[in-house]
Amino acid sequence: MKEEFENNGYYVLRGVLTETEVDQLATPIRAAFSRGDYDTYHKGPAYPAPGIHSMGPRVLEDHPEIANVSLAHPAIMEAIEELFGEPATLAQYWSIMRPPGAGLSDKPFVNGSGAHYDYKPWRCVGSYVKWMFAVIPFIDYTETAGPLTVSPGSHKKSNLMPSDGRVHQVEAAQVPKPSEIELIDPSLKKGDVVLMDGFLWHEPRPNYGNSDRCGLYMKFHAKSSPPACGPTIYPTAVHQHLSERAKHLVPYHRNDGRYAAIEETPVNCIEEGQVLVEDAEGRVLLLRNDTNAYSLPKFDASEDETAGILDACNVMGSVIKAAKEELGLKLSWLSWLADRSNSTKEVDGNEWRCRVYGHRLTNTAPPLMQPINQYAWMTAAELEETHSAGQLVDGADTLKWLQMWQNEEDEDGRPVTRSFGVPTTHVAYFKYNGNGNPEGSYIVGRFDEDGVPMPADA
Repeated sequence: MKEEFENNGYYVLRGVLTETEVDQLATPIRAAFSRGDYDTYHKGPAYPAPGIHSMGPRVLEDHPEIANVSLAHPAIMEAIEELFGEPATLAQYWSIMRPPGAGLSDKPFVNGSGAHYDYKPWRCVGSYVKWMFAVIPFIDYTETAGPLTVSPGSHKKSNLMPSDGRVHQVEAAQVPKPSEIELIDPSLKKGDVVLMDGFLWHEPRPNYGNSDRCGLYMKFHAKSSPPACGPTIYPTAVHQHLSERAKHLVPYHRNDGRYAAIEETPVNCIEEGQVLVEDAEGRVLLLRNDTNAYSLPKFDASEDETAGILDACNVMGSVIKAAKEELGLKLSWLSWLADRSNSTKEVDGNEWRCRVYGHRLTNTAPPLMQPINQYAWMTAAELEETHSAGQLVDGADTLKWLQMWQNEEDEDGRPVTRSFGVPTTHVAYFKYNGNGNPEGSYIVGRFDEDGVPMPADA
């Protein structure tokens, strides 16, 4: 399995689920689409009209038991963690409903015209560098229903670049025009599960049949490869339902209904964003409060109002905007370090969550739009002294985050591979992962003087 997966970028677990297990999984998902309880409901003609209708993890709140036949199914979980060589974390739980006619237009469909891959630094569900899909079809993905085609070996065209000591750039392959893309049909049947490398090019074909094409599209990332935009938030119900051996798959969750979901606008599951800003000499920005104590900059956070379900939980845009407006600090990117949550600290009666990011500037201790005595740039040693003097708010956590950031470690001291995360709206700057590009690659992690991603031809 491992050799085939590494060479081809995908592996099919044939018949790993029984028909009963697939039906157990599919029944509540199909029912949710039928009653209009899905995330794209407000976006256009509702199911069963032709279109691509999709739903995030909301189904897990009322039906956490379907985790047993999907994300935590022993054969699926074991295969994923064997391929990773380490523990996995659930990154995406996304159901897609394609009724008859979905994917068709007035013009004939051109094979390869929908080829793409899902490394996307503007999404929580795409901003990691060691990850994979686990797709469960609810029916046979026939030529009529619309196969999920793959491009064997295409994942090898993208490469992780050396770290700068904090984060890695990615040499992301540019998907070429359709005629230059080789795609094959892995002939997925009900009961199969296909595992796909996150950098593998793939394409869903239109539904030419007379029945629905529906399936579950999960993503998992390796524990050592955190999402740059931060993790997706799930319903607490599914975490509580999981066995002890599977709880690590869903570590980030809320019990107040505010998880990754879209009603007419995003539900918003992150209240605040905090940033460990490091200058070119390794000094950290601290703001002084009314009691003469210091803390990392913290801002109100919210998701972009135009975000879709796959954009959920990314609040970088609000944090970057606030840093510029309140401090005059230009942050072109962020990379997630940790989430702080505490159900005892409530906002309007709900749980509270703060997302913590790291960023390293290219210049040294830039002046802010603040009186000079209201902020300081401190070395690690000075931070330790300030903490010892009782003048560093959340001092132990701050020192821990600094260690994680500067040593490229997680909260347990294990090595991690961090990458660049950007706001949801930055999707407009990226074209590499969809077809029609010239041959070559695009470097994710380069920014111009205005802080926006460099164009592909730069």
